[in-house]
Amino acid sequence: MSDSLGPALAALSYIAEAPVFIYGAYWAFAIRRALVGRIYRRQALWLGALFITGLIVSWGILLPSSGNLFVNAFVTFLAYGPWPILVAFAFLDSTIPILRRSDPLLRSVLNWKQLRIGIGSVLAFTTIFTIYASIFFPTCLSAANTPACISSALSNSGPVGDFLGFWGGYYWVDSSLVLALGAAALLVGARRSSDKVLRRSVKWLGMGLLCVPVLVSVTVVESVMGISYYDMIFSYGIIPWNAVAILMGYALCKSARSLAPLNRLPPT
Repeated sequence: MSDSLGPALAALSYIAEAPVFIYGAYWAFAIRRALVGRIYRRQALWLGALFITGLIVSWGILLPSSGNLFVNAFVTFLAYGPWPILVAFAFLDSTIPILRRSDPLLRSVLNWKQLRIGIGSVLAFTTIFTIYASIFFPTCLSAANTPACISSALSNSGPVGDFLGFWGGYYWVDSSLVLALGAAALLVGARRSSDKVLRRSVKWLGMGLLCVPVLVSVTVVESVMGISYYDMIFSYGIIPWNAVAILMGYALCKSARSLAPLNRLPPT
């Protein structure tokens, strides 16, 4: 009974998660059509892209592998690559300068001009290495011990192979910390902004992005506990992950709804 209950609960968590992101994407694109301001329209467009990205990330790990090298590499990168962090970073990099300009004192937001260079460099290196790993040793990205698998595949590279193995195994940790810095910058910029609509939307966006480090922590904790890859994807292990993802989707929904030009009138 317990063996069949885990996969059933996992399937229900996937089914419960999908409508949240689909509903959020619908609202983001629907609200965008009703908006006039260029800044708000771009904000709604990026939010819609984040919803679609979140749905692909959650369901991408369920895609089957292929015998074709390039198709298999694409599916592997889609499921395990850092491209969602790149989408989120592009969103952050377009929003934080707007928040700075809406600050009456024009204060720098966590020295973003300098910080974005370091963040962009980390993400660029991570993306290039993950593309390489997706092509030449794709099974390592879904292995129980990814660092050891990559280090073994690069055993002829000596210390460089050990470093790349460690980096490839824990790049989600680095990327999530990078994203946490961006979310913190969003919250600081929103607090200083004089634009009430944008401030309310960005606050919810920042809280939603802070869920990403929590998602990574769930994966790390389950790996340390020795939970198998199957259980982390198809059984009890995925339930807390999808629960946090639903909370993130809810925060992004609130961010999109905050851009609505008209809200429901309060009772008189």
